[in-house]
Amino acid sequence: MSTVDELIINRFWVKSYPPDIRPDIEIPAKTYHELFLESAERGSNKVAVIFAGSEFTYGQVLDAALRVAGYLRSIGVKMGDRVSLVLPNSPQFIASYFGTLMTGAAVVPINPLYKAGEIGYMLAKSRAKAVFTLDLFHEEVLKAVEGTSVEKVIVSNIADHLPPVKRVLGKLLRKVPSKPVKKDAMVVGYNRVLSSRPLPKEEIARPDPASTPAAICFTSGTTGLPKAAVLTHRNLVSNIHQSYEVAKTALSEDETVLAVLPFFHIYGQTAIMGIGVTFGFRLVVVPRPNVDEILELIERYRVTVVFGVPALYNAMISSPKFRREIFSHVKLCVSGADKLHEEIAKRFEQATGIRIVEGYGLTETSPVTHLNPPARTKIGSIGLPVPNTLAWVFKLESNVPLGVGQEGELAISGPQVMEGYLEDPEANRTAFFTLFGRKWFRTGDIAKVDEEGYFYIIERKKDLIKYKGWSIYPAQVENLVLKHEAVQAVGVVGVPDVEVGERVVMFVVLKPEYRGKVKEEDLMEWCRKNLAPFQVPYRIFFKEELPVSMTGKVLRRVLREEAATLLKS
Repeated sequence: MSTVDELIINRFWVKSYPPDIRPDIEIPAKTYHELFLESAERGSNKVAVIFAGSEFTYGQVLDAALRVAGYLRSIGVKMGDRVSLVLPNSPQFIASYFGTLMTGAAVVPINPLYKAGEIGYMLAKSRAKAVFTLDLFHEEVLKAVEGTSVEKVIVSNIADHLPPVKRVLGKLLRKVPSKPVKKDAMVVGYNRVLSSRPLPKEEIARPDPASTPAAICFTSGTTGLPKAAVLTHRNLVSNIHQSYEVAKTALSEDETVLAVLPFFHIYGQTAIMGIGVTFGFRLVVVPRPNVDEILELIERYRVTVVFGVPALYNAMISSPKFRREIFSHVKLCVSGADKLHEEIAKRFEQATGIRIVEGYGLTETSPVTHLNPPARTKIGSIGLPVPNTLAWVFKLESNVPLGVGQEGELAISGPQVMEGYLEDPEANRTAFFTLFGRKWFRTGDIAKVDEEGYFYIIERKKDLIKYKGWSIYPAQVENLVLKHEAVQAVGVVGVPDVEVGERVVMFVVLKPEYRGKVKEEDLMEWCRKNLAPFQVPYRIFFKEELPVSMTGKVLRRVLREEAATLLKS
């Protein structure tokens, strides 16, 4: 065995763990919803959710989840089925999530800002049997379910969990957004679900955590359609406890957590919702991020823990409403989902006195693989591998481990690594390899490790665009834009930007008959109507042709360089 092999097997980075972080922890052999059930039973009167000025106890959220489970069982949802949540952060999301798991079905979370084409693909791929959504999004969802296996669409209003007086006044004063919904055999109201018979606790599904999917989360590389990562109950339960083991040094039993990152994203599902409900914390749930509102909520509810993305931290300290006192109760700020620029980290620490703790993960790893110990944070580093995890850098396109300080592809092995991509043997073949008798996942990100075992991301998947923490997949956007009658070819790239991460820039080749007739604003208007808001490009440039390789692959590197030059000029 080589010296490098020994470093990996012996996890030399654990020497950098503070004394109170254990390198190996026992993962409970429980389902994700059992963690929630136990927490709710321990503290049924504790506040679980603060939403739109109202508080909901763990007992109330559990009751709603049991009613969701009872309703789903009544329409035939069972073990092995899938239920999709096309919802923003809300009490509905939490109740529907755990209610679904209680039936033995898996949850399929989908970004509600997606259009019908993308939602439809994900519903069809996952073979979802039912969908929970809001009235604001139900029209897109109803278009999306055509030709899929979806049998029921449950539509709620964002205020459905609020007290009756607030609900009525909110609608009268038009403070609560809503859209009329026509009910039929397929479309039912969420209030009908809440009036259903709760699922008796003895009928709650308790499947094998190691082999039963809990969530099917869509991710993507930079080519082809989104892939569906199958995450088991063990994957999620492992990651909740792994992450907590590192973060616990900064936490108590009574925390108030800002839940602004979307629950439909794995970061929000595990790090915020998962840790929150497992350990009985209060979640200040924010459905629609607005920086000034976020600052107000942090101060009003004395938030103690913030999970964010670099763009959020930068926006908060840049807001005219920022005051240092707002963060007087905050003890932990964690950043993930995008590379944290050192400049932003330093500015935030100077402004608030709080050092941001950076971590790293992927949808395929539930998500957390690395986290800085709060007491031993290195700015610029993603931290140390979390307990029960092996991580290393390998020579590109091989299984050869590289030495300390060398740059290579980061790969991960641990209980949080997904079962695999749903019905995608080719993707699974390339994503995994076996070493030291263990299954390893290739992240596609270039990284290095220093002498103390701290890891650094050098360059993420080259073509993936990160805008304010959102993941934007160029091929996904290109596939949609190619539906425009005037577009012959399109290339989408990201250009680095300190404030938002990356700006989306689109290069378009028009069909000959449309050249000189279709302008940038024409196409931009089409994008606003047909793309999710975060996918809409910052600029569109027209070209005679796109640069391609010998094999016909668009050279995004060339486009990135050109975009950077054009934006500067």
